[in-house]
Amino acid sequence: MKFPILRALMIGNALEYYDFFLYSFFVSILSPLFFPATDPLNALMMGFGVFAVGFISRPVGAIFFGHWGDKYGRKRALLGTLLLMAFSTIGIGLLPVYEKIGLFSPLFLVIFRLCQGFAAGGEVNGSAIFGLELTPLGKRGFVGALINSSAGVGAILATLMGALFTNGFMPEWAWRVPFFFGGFVAVIGLYLRHVLEESETHQRGKIPLLDMVQNYPLPFLKAIGVGGFIHVPFYIIVGYMNPTLHAKGVITSVELMLMNMAVTLMGVLVMPVLGHYSDKVGQQRLMTWGALGQIGLIVPVFLIYGTGNLLWILSAQMMLLMFAEAYVAPSNAYLNSLFPAECRYSGVAFGSCLGVALFGGTTPLMCGHFATLFGSLGPTFYLIGMALIGFMAVRQIKERFPSPSMRSS
Repeated sequence: MKFPILRALMIGNALEYYDFFLYSFFVSILSPLFFPATDPLNALMMGFGVFAVGFISRPVGAIFFGHWGDKYGRKRALLGTLLLMAFSTIGIGLLPVYEKIGLFSPLFLVIFRLCQGFAAGGEVNGSAIFGLELTPLGKRGFVGALINSSAGVGAILATLMGALFTNGFMPEWAWRVPFFFGGFVAVIGLYLRHVLEESETHQRGKIPLLDMVQNYPLPFLKAIGVGGFIHVPFYIIVGYMNPTLHAKGVITSVELMLMNMAVTLMGVLVMPVLGHYSDKVGQQRLMTWGALGQIGLIVPVFLIYGTGNLLWILSAQMMLLMFAEAYVAPSNAYLNSLFPAECRYSGVAFGSCLGVALFGGTTPLMCGHFATLFGSLGPTFYLIGMALIGFMAVRQIKERFPSPSMRSS
């Protein structure tokens, strides 16, 4: 693959994830501003709910942009995702707080989060599909991991902006600046993608989604399983564990941002290495190791989390994420092989985003409920269950639909 293509996909994907994750990193700060709750933990739970709302619209966006990408071209779909994300992110930055407009404040926050999720539904897998269709067979794991790692770069940028604009010396409205920044820098991604040429493997189908559901039901179910699991460990850490520490007063807002940035940076650094390794040992094998490793580690991680020792907590989180990235790094290449080109965008995007909406995006909310029902180790049950689903989703899968450029290698 040519570098300008990879650069456009990575930068656009980073911008997309910057916009989308900006809310997740700000959830403990924004919740008291948009939700009328006297108890900070109750306000935080409402903030978790709005975080999950962004994932509900992902499958709808995946259907729309998947159909668009399969029928009219990958490039057009990827331009549309950036435009919508820019609009919704600037909208959050302009939104008055609850004290100013009452219930309209959380209402519009939900609407903008729905728009963000709609756009992310087409972007999350679309950039990887475009790139991997132009990638030789022996480099799919590495290139797919590079594109995945760009999402972490966007998340780190969101974290840095959060750490800067939540300091005590900043004015009260300073949290709005990162949202404005994310919307405007999307113009760079739009320009870089505008000059791309369409993928040669793109084939137009009449109704790609219907073709996929009728002819490839098993790959579709496996895409749901993979999509549902890959986000769970990350959201347990940055969407539940660390914000809960902040809500309880164990860490400050800046410490929250820095902890999230540290675990995300580790993921960005190790993911290309693991992607390259998956090209040597096989995507399925590495993903299997990743799922089983998380099952073995999650209970010790939460036992350490209960001690309140920040250094030990951060070390345990990084160990867990090492196995999580072993599952995530090869996932783009793995999912791309499940469907033929004429319905690949629809199958991968809809299947993966449906899994995220059902299981991944609800992770912080489900962890809160499991902790209430079963105690401090309750959230571990959720990850173990999802890891088993992720494990089954990668069993007995053979290479079915490599693209022409892959065969030529």
